[in-house]
Amino acid sequence: MRKAITIFIAAMTLLVGLAVGLMIGRNTAQSVTGTTFYATIDEVNRDYSSLTVTGLEVNSINFRGSFSFSAEDAALEWRGTELTFDELRQGQTVAVTFTGDIAETDPAGLSGVVRVELLDDSK
Repeated sequence: MRKAITIFIAAMTLLVGLAVGLMIGRNTAQSVTGTTFYATIDEVNRDYSSLTVTGLEVNSINFRGSFSFSAEDAALEWRGTELTFDELRQGQTVAVTFTGDIAETDPAGLSGVVRVELLDDSK
């Protein structure tokens, strides 16, 4: 009887730990909504905190052209750590997530850019 109680307490402790871990993970995960595409940085304009990028071939046909956008209000990240705008360089590969519209200009203008994630192995 004592062995059954010990196994029951261990199982309940394990279940409670699992439930707490799932709740913590769900509450700390950063949810980013919007459209994401992959690109190479063509130009970094430090005066206006804006980027001009060219979409990679892995994207759908709509995101293989040139795009320009302000990154002033966007979260800048590399491997889960925050970046500064000065760390972005021409030739780097990034993932761009936006929620706004696409202006039919050349290059196409993106609005509502919420995140620019550096994908390269090093900064």
